Amino acid sequence: MKRVIQFSRARYLFFGFSALLILIGVVGFIVNHGLNLGVDFEPGIAFQFQVAPASFTVQYSGPDSAVISIPAGEQALTSPGDIIFSITNAKNGSKQTYPFKYAEYKTTQDLINAIGKIPGVTAELKGDPALAPTSLLPLPRPVDITNASATINVAPSGSQTSIADMRILLGTMGRQFDLQAVGKPENQEFMTRIPVKTGTNEATFQKDSQNALMQVLEGKYGAGQVILKSTEFVGARMAQSLATQTIWLVLIAVALILLYMIFRFHPWIYGVAAVLGILHDALVMLSFDAVFRVEVDAGTIAAILTILGYSINDTIVNFDRARENNGLMRGSSLRSILDTSVTQTLSRTFITSGATLLTVIALFILTSGSIKNFALNMIVGIVEGTYSTFISAFIVIEWTNWRDKRRKTGDMKKYGIAAPGKPAEVSVVEASVEEEEAEGEEAAEEVTPEQLAADARGTEVGVGMAPQRVDTAGVPVHGQPAAAPAVAGNVAAFSGHSGSRKNKKHKRRHH
Repeated sequence: MKRVIQFSRARYLFFGFSALLILIGVVGFIVNHGLNLGVDFEPGIAFQFQVAPASFTVQYSGPDSAVISIPAGEQALTSPGDIIFSITNAKNGSKQTYPFKYAEYKTTQDLINAIGKIPGVTAELKGDPALAPTSLLPLPRPVDITNASATINVAPSGSQTSIADMRILLGTMGRQFDLQAVGKPENQEFMTRIPVKTGTNEATFQKDSQNALMQVLEGKYGAGQVILKSTEFVGARMAQSLATQTIWLVLIAVALILLYMIFRFHPWIYGVAAVLGILHDALVMLSFDAVFRVEVDAGTIAAILTILGYSINDTIVNFDRARENNGLMRGSSLRSILDTSVTQTLSRTFITSGATLLTVIALFILTSGSIKNFALNMIVGIVEGTYSTFISAFIVIEWTNWRDKRRKTGDMKKYGIAAPGKPAEVSVVEASVEEEEAEGEEAAEEVTPEQLAADARGTEVGVGMAPQRVDTAGVPVHGQPAAAPAVAGNVAAFSGHSGSRKNKKHKRRHH
């Protein structure tokens, strides 16, 4: 196997760096007065509009009804034309369409002349007649032109306004608002959000806000020079409901992940460490949004949930390899096992994360609006999710060290020994054996010289021979046999041997 990288040696640097990121997020949250909540979580209305020069206007004045549509995206691929006029007969409801393709006309003037041939439709030039029809902007939705004119705009050719100029202009509305640019600066496309104040009539708020916005914009750039692409309104009750549902959704997802990890890995600290790692990812992502004022909307929540699943996948792969190595590397420390597992799965983690990151970067570059914010949060989350794999492993190491230290301290207080891995009952047996040995030694020290002499004489008596009678000086008296010694005396004579350490150890093994 290749050389194992000792990541765990730098675990305190990892912990410090994570704490620094979260601390920066807290500071950004306080300085910026909270997160930049989108219209999904804060009651208000959001407008997306674009400042673009007008090319021409169209209107239908016949007895029927007419609609103009300029499709974009996937609809443009299946549409019969680039511009479509649909006239519905007022008597029988039949519909007749007039499609026009840009490739058939060299200039906008040629296109206008062709449109003017439709019965009841008039087209009036407002911009440069020599522009190619391909520069016309699509309409966000079909527009009814029955007895009402609709303006067709062209893509901006220069920078007429910047986000700084637009912020100054919208400040004249006298309303609180948030503003951000959408797409490239030369597109001159913006999104503004106007919150609902307490006590505001929500029934008329949307119409009043739209009229105020268009009055300010058209007063600056002229009538027909602004395209209102989308309008999104969320009331106070719906915003509160969405916020509550989002919180519950994230908590339920984390709880289910925790249950799965506890069931899948033992001990339970692996599951807790994995959940702490993905919560760490969510906090870092929200810290990024708080510092850089990224709008937090439904796309942000989708990004958080996606990263929770993406990050836990890397952690599961790492911990599963650690479980395999635990059987292969018997006798190795937990630090060595986890460092080996992280090293073995490192290339796999970088390959999968890098491939996903390239896709998300492309999504960030080519899109705009809420999808762009989603891609930005995904970029941060993928990088952070890869990094948090180390954090989860380090949490397991720190918890294991704390547990072993606590167990060792408890054994010291209870048994007075410093070996945390030694069973308590073995320590008690050894203590009792030492006490027995001490008692045996004390008993041996109390034996008098007379008893030793008697024992020595007793050991000289052969088997089957009667002991001789001796006088007080210890000299044997011939012809006078001594009385047979008592059985207890014989046992006492060998008690020193039966109480020796060797015999006690022999008895302890068999009993």
